[in-house]
Amino acid sequence: MREHILETAAGLFYREGLRSVGVDRIIADAGIAKATLYRHFATKEQLIVVYLKSRHDITLAAMSAAIHKAGTDPVQRVCALYDWLYTRANAEFRGCAFLLAVAEHGDAEAVREVVREHKDAVRLMFEAALEGVRKPVLQELPEQLALLYDGALATIMVRRRPDAARLARKSACLLMELYLAAPKKRAVRSAVA
Repeated sequence: MREHILETAAGLFYREGLRSVGVDRIIADAGIAKATLYRHFATKEQLIVVYLKSRHDITLAAMSAAIHKAGTDPVQRVCALYDWLYTRANAEFRGCAFLLAVAEHGDAEAVREVVREHKDAVRLMFEAALEGVRKPVLQELPEQLALLYDGALATIMVRRRPDAARLARKSACLLMELYLAAPKKRAVRSAVA
């Protein structure tokens, strides 16, 4: 029953928004009694947090699979994450559920905490994709790649442009080229400074 409630709420939350979907709507769509909902979830906020944690697990599993499928080359592994994002940006895609959650329910510290954990995990996913790359490169590059990823998510959400994932991929490739080209690294730093 808990999974049924969560699945119903997840669909509603993502399609219609956290604030606009009330407990009564979830109860009606799930076809359950109010007592049943509250037996499994004490508050709507708790249901939102569980929804986000569930989405977090699903998203990270899919990102991990994309990295694994790409093989051992760090550049291909990173590119696979942007390619995966592009495939998700279909007609039903409203954007990043975590960014939407902060925009709608950011006053709840429990929600913000789950979102921070998710964004940290995405950065670590880029770090995992770069496995085998020398340590100095790993200081900033995963964070920069994650920022490009979030920028693509925001652009897809606001402008309804799935190709933002492809543009972010191109930018990521250029960034990796700069970081991974060891002899050029000093020249690049000098030019940036």
